[in-house]
Amino acid sequence: METIPKDDCIKIGYLQKPHGIKGEVTLQLEAGYDLSLEEMPTIFLEIDGLLVPFFLREEGLRFRSAETALLHFDWIDNEEQARKICGTSVYIAREDFIADQEDLSLHQLVGYTLFDSNKGRIGKILQVDDYAGNLLFTVEYGQQEVMIPFSEDFLTRFDEEACEIEMECPEGIFDL
Repeated sequence: METIPKDDCIKIGYLQKPHGIKGEVTLQLEAGYDLSLEEMPTIFLEIDGLLVPFFLREEGLRFRSAETALLHFDWIDNEEQARKICGTSVYIAREDFIADQEDLSLHQLVGYTLFDSNKGRIGKILQVDDYAGNLLFTVEYGQQEVMIPFSEDFLTRFDEEACEIEMECPEGIFDL
């Protein structure tokens, strides 16, 4: 069986908890993915490290806010089944991402390759987190994940076509 590679997908949130007794679940959604979710009949849940396709029922998507939505999947009919998938990460195919033209999100940088001005290629950006206005890239470097603070002051090159970012990273951050 062939699976979809995680590099070809974007994490848009996670399933938080069941909603009601008919199998709906609450999706905690990252900012900027609501347009993509509206157009997607299929999303992927990360189960045992693999991305498994799940199909939404017709009328199986209801937004509660910009950050939460209620989802109702085919084959999920009760609270017990819904509870089993809670806590899983939710992905969409990268090619299905619809960017809001007014709001370019730094979360769209997941999958870009990060370069350091001195060390060269570092690795792929796995995650972008916002801690009270402080942005952190989680990057695979060697066999470990490294958190790198992002600031426009550090940025030396941005190539959207090649999906590459070059920064002058803080000294010592790669000393593992």
